[in-house]
Amino acid sequence: MAVVVCAFAVAVLEGYDIPKAGNVHSAPTGVDPGVLYATAFTFLTGALHALIQPVRQAMVANTVPRSELWNAIALNAIAGNVARVVGPALGGVIYAWLSPAANFFIQGGLLLLMALMMVPLTLPYREEGTARQASVFANLTQGFRYVASERVIRHLLLLSYIPALFVASIIQMIPVIAERVLAKGPEVGGVLVGAMGVGGILGTLSFASMGGVANRGGIGLLALVLLSGSVVVLGLSPWLGVSLAAMFCMGVFRMAFQINNNTLLQSHLPDGLRGRVMALYQLDGGFTPLASMAVGVLASFVPVQRVVVLVGSLSLTLALYACVVYADVRHLAEGQA
Repeated sequence: MAVVVCAFAVAVLEGYDIPKAGNVHSAPTGVDPGVLYATAFTFLTGALHALIQPVRQAMVANTVPRSELWNAIALNAIAGNVARVVGPALGGVIYAWLSPAANFFIQGGLLLLMALMMVPLTLPYREEGTARQASVFANLTQGFRYVASERVIRHLLLLSYIPALFVASIIQMIPVIAERVLAKGPEVGGVLVGAMGVGGILGTLSFASMGGVANRGGIGLLALVLLSGSVVVLGLSPWLGVSLAAMFCMGVFRMAFQINNNTLLQSHLPDGLRGRVMALYQLDGGFTPLASMAVGVLASFVPVQRVVVLVGSLSLTLALYACVVYADVRHLAEGQA
């Protein structure tokens, strides 16, 4: 991924910037080269991210003893929230002080450094392999069969897709909410996203400190219900203060659910199938852009507040349904068979 990021930085350095409206030039297809480079960059980084994330998630469970899995997953989750808070501000500073290309060169260098740091990494808590070496298709099939045969694993995976479809897609609409609902500028949209990031960090630290007290399926289901309710409140609110509180709560409850769901899932997976199942777990990274596109199209025809309320209500309905029907998850505890 570092190579891809640096290659895109070179393209930006050479002047292939994404054009402003009406400034299309010098491509046989009539499409600016900058658009082509940006599209290829997005596609490749998305594909590489899909390969990297399941491995990273699986490695967490093999790096620490099982008793420390909850805290390890919580610590791993903090990174995304810190990036959500610090990343846009830091990127803006680099963009203004240096250049867009410098931004990508720094990102590529940090990715390369991360890859080098992982080379000597050992996995001291890995079990003996239980899955056979086979073709990619055979391994994928085996992963699907395992999930289909294990009801608890299947339910945990299905639950993990609800925030990806109905919560993460709303985050992409925050600038529109800031402009059309709150009548504010883009800086307020940044503040709203930042409030969610702060909520995520504080929620992660709080739940990490609770340890085994919170690693129960019922806690995760409750967090999912409260997360969905926060989305509904965001859609109903015309006031900045209430919207900030809703975003903060979304950050808290989203991380509470993700840490709980991830810990329960990983504590019940055999190492030989962990990577395959975590690859299915990471499908939410593909669902979110598709859901965001659908939400954006819908918001072109329906007021954005109604769209947010509709999406939040669907999420809340599914969460309540899971609370009633998924009794196996509701009574599940970490490491419990």
